[in-house]
Amino acid sequence: MTFGWAGGLAGVRSCAILEHMFEYSAVPDPDHHDIHPEVTDPLDLVERTGHGRPPWPAARLDPPAGWDEPDPPDPPGAAGAGVAGLVASGPWSAGVAQSVEGLDADACLSLLGLVGRGRAWLDALGVRLMDQLAGLRSPTEPGRDVIRDTGDEIAAELALSPTAGARQIDEAVTLASRLPGTVDALEAGRIDLGRAKAVAEVTAGLSDEQATQVEAIVLAKGRRDSHAYFRRGLRRAVVKVDPDGAERRRRSARRDRDVRIDTRGEDGMAGLTARLPAADALAAFDHIDHLARQLRSGNPDPDGDPGEPVDPVQSLAQRRADVLLDLILGRRRHHPARTSVNVTVAASTLAGADEQPGHLHGYGTITAAHARELAEHATWRRILFDPADGQPLEVSRRRFPSPPLARHVRTRTAWCAFPGCSKPAERCDLDHVTRHTDRGLTCDDNLSPLCRRHHRAKDDGPWKLAQPRPGHYQWTAPTGRTYTTHPGPITQQ
Repeated sequence: MTFGWAGGLAGVRSCAILEHMFEYSAVPDPDHHDIHPEVTDPLDLVERTGHGRPPWPAARLDPPAGWDEPDPPDPPGAAGAGVAGLVASGPWSAGVAQSVEGLDADACLSLLGLVGRGRAWLDALGVRLMDQLAGLRSPTEPGRDVIRDTGDEIAAELALSPTAGARQIDEAVTLASRLPGTVDALEAGRIDLGRAKAVAEVTAGLSDEQATQVEAIVLAKGRRDSHAYFRRGLRRAVVKVDPDGAERRRRSARRDRDVRIDTRGEDGMAGLTARLPAADALAAFDHIDHLARQLRSGNPDPDGDPGEPVDPVQSLAQRRADVLLDLILGRRRHHPARTSVNVTVAASTLAGADEQPGHLHGYGTITAAHARELAEHATWRRILFDPADGQPLEVSRRRFPSPPLARHVRTRTAWCAFPGCSKPAERCDLDHVTRHTDRGLTCDDNLSPLCRRHHRAKDDGPWKLAQPRPGHYQWTAPTGRTYTTHPGPITQQ
């Protein structure tokens, strides 16, 4: 595997640093019997096991003139053969911290990307090692729990609790035996360990065949811009592959709705959490948020006690908490707030002709049966999508509150347009890519949903935004590096 980037001597220096980080000198140990005594390079041994070489530069690069390279690490001694030698002289080698001093921002980002791919390769190796260890510990007597027993060994070796050790070995065995494509993608650096674990978790209720189908659908679209986007893609694939099972699991989960209190907080605080059906939770939050925004700083609630004005320095989050308590405890009357929950679903699905997944705005994919259930007492609004790319073609004007163009843009781009941001478009500003004051037009190819943080980063910060075509966004970072995002449309997430 070959990696390269622009950046002059800084980029060459990055390669040299990383190659040094994983440099290795094998020293034979008379008490150690290596299964491959002729191997002096641990990467060769890993390659012979069929796992390929890790994704960091293999060729030695000469550092720029005048750069004092750190001394290589001490030989790893008894652990210095096979894969253990690689680990023993890993990125915590002496001198690495000094090696990165003076790198520019572009070189730091390039090196971080390479380190991420190297970490993914090591994580994949760890998965395979734990799966191999579990295979060596096959039960020899009835009733023996291999996962628990092997987990104890891993916990002792890695200084983990027995529960954490058992969880790691269970995840590794599941990935290696049930989702080999995910492990391959992890090994190649196309996804990270968090995404690999998400594949195992979300497909846990599926058959092996269904899990393989979901794995193929999701990995075909790569790692996506964030873990949240990746998990949404997993959920949509699960509903597509197993619609009946997804609906059964939804109805079963609904029976687990609950309200709990957590009194373990410090400084006189506690937590109150509710597990609710997604549509109800979204409607409740929208209601609370709307009332909290009505309580403008310094203005008391017109229906409240005039002797208890709103704290002028209260944040929106604090006002939401106060509104929640007011509603539950009946401490203050609030004006009724009109709230809505938006669902997008195919007309053919509503008619019962097919089982295409729906989309609950602010949450993600829902089953066809769930969408039909929510539509029973809803106001409908027609939206036409292009069947080729899923882009919205028309949003009708049959229902207020939002203007048709705003509905169109928020349907086309369901989340904040910044890379990896998961703020729903309904709670974002509709920003002009080219400012209105700079004669930017108010049209679909010049509007983008941006959360307040990333709106400010664009208007007042160092980030620049372009929209080459509607729904496709190109961000330019302070370093000049560019990142392309396509957060929608909702029909193709």
